[in-house]
Amino acid sequence: MIFFYFNKEFHSQISFNSNTTDYETTCERLEARKADDIVIQIKELLNFNHQQLKKTKLIIEIQINKHKWDVIYEVNDWV
Repeated sequence: MIFFYFNKEFHSQISFNSNTTDYETTCERLEARKADDIVIQIKELLNFNHQQLKKTKLIIEIQINKHKWDVIYEVNDWV
């Protein structure tokens, strides 16, 4: 003979009013939250990459311009 046991306790997360949401709606909300989190993370990464590119560009400009100097040429100067 097989005995089946079941839980007779009341769970506080269970509600019996008309505002209960079904499983599919809950899953959709969770997926929407996950999608929003992913979008936020992508925007943060893009912003970080943009800032890093600005810093890199500035460093490259400094390195390139380090060896440059202003020269004024007069007429009849040899170049």
